[in-house]
Amino acid sequence: MKLFGTAGIRGTLWEKVTPELAMDIGKAMGTYVDGETVAVARDGRTSSVMLQSALISGLLSTGKEVLDFGLIPTPALAWGTRKYADGGVMITASHNPPTDNGIKVFNGDGTEFYVEQERELEELVFSKNFRKAQWDEIKGLKSLDIRDEYIKAVLDFVNHETNLTVLYDGANGAGSVVAPYLLREMGAKVISVNAHIDGHFPGRKPEPRYENIAYLGELARTLGADLVIAQDGDADRIAVFDEKGQYVNEDALIALFAKLYVEEHGGGTVVVSIDTGSRIDHVVEEAGGKVVRIPLGQPHDGIKKYGAIFAAEPWKLVHPKFGPWIDSFVTMGLLIKLIDERGKPLSQIIKEEIPTYYLTKKNVRCPDDLKKAVLERAHRVLEEKLGDEIKEVLTISGYRFQLKDGSWVLVRPSGTEPKIRVVVEAPSEKRRDELFELAYSVVAKEVEKLKQSGQA
Repeated sequence: MKLFGTAGIRGTLWEKVTPELAMDIGKAMGTYVDGETVAVARDGRTSSVMLQSALISGLLSTGKEVLDFGLIPTPALAWGTRKYADGGVMITASHNPPTDNGIKVFNGDGTEFYVEQERELEELVFSKNFRKAQWDEIKGLKSLDIRDEYIKAVLDFVNHETNLTVLYDGANGAGSVVAPYLLREMGAKVISVNAHIDGHFPGRKPEPRYENIAYLGELARTLGADLVIAQDGDADRIAVFDEKGQYVNEDALIALFAKLYVEEHGGGTVVVSIDTGSRIDHVVEEAGGKVVRIPLGQPHDGIKKYGAIFAAEPWKLVHPKFGPWIDSFVTMGLLIKLIDERGKPLSQIIKEEIPTYYLTKKNVRCPDDLKKAVLERAHRVLEEKLGDEIKEVLTISGYRFQLKDGSWVLVRPSGTEPKIRVVVEAPSEKRRDELFELAYSVVAKEVEKLKQSGQA
């Protein structure tokens, strides 16, 4: 597909994401969605009001009624769409840089569009075969603030009060209009940083990967926080530090919840993305469940296909009992509840319940038009160099080499940025470092070779 990546449409303003595109997406959604009402919302990026206005115009032109939820997090838009509308659209570039923006589209039940729906919507955009409402069919625009309702829904689902001290980093993003209030309603003492909306993201980069939020560890220790929560620009992603100021590996967080759900259900299927690690398999299988790996950006597809009781990818957790969308607010509420119910600090819970594996992730810059060729060449080289060590090769979202000693190597294209992701996990740090040096150097060399050959 030309427009949709792993999580909606994203790209640089004026180069890929424009008011004209937003208007066409609005026209396409208005034509595609059954029912009368489409909900819209936006994040705090400087271009989001402009793009949302164009989107609304497109929707209105097809005869749809539009509900404007205003500036709210993406999980709240999904929840509000299920309650009030027949479809939903979020203006956001999620964790991308402030120069970017994007569009995510949702069904009436709160699920992001499935892959086949994205393809159909994209075909409609390019065909421009949009419905045109007659003058007397054009409906109105209504503003609706759903923040308090959404917070209440999460509180009712979590059903827990706490006295923990929580350090919250909102990345100057949309989560700041919900998270501090949700946490205080739970009874937590909340210390907030980067919790004012600013589309320039002055506090830190919006992606909550460790290198962007490492300072929170020392801050947590200084302030005596029991838990640290960091979000991205639209607050679907969540990253966590424990009470010692130690970063909680994304796979460890997924494993913790996967274990919880499988134990609650007495089994069941957990779907996780291709770039997740072996500790998840370990705890799920030990609890009597099954792990299925799926492409990035498709947890909702995995839930539908496999009837999963839980779905996740790094930083993104879906709690199907609450709703079939990624929801960091439910995650933070349930995590606090788990800590209190275990009666132990998070560091101890993870140490006792989740096995240790060693994982490294790093990106290689790569022009979008070279990604396919680089991956194919890197696949051939790695297959040759790893040789008899290979147990299996998975070809979901790139190439994942499962090795006989339990290690794995993944090279995959980013669906939202000009990068190739390199991920390696192994039972020991030495083995991880050896494999990562091999995989990263192979990908980087292939990128440079193709650039020098003039194919860029």
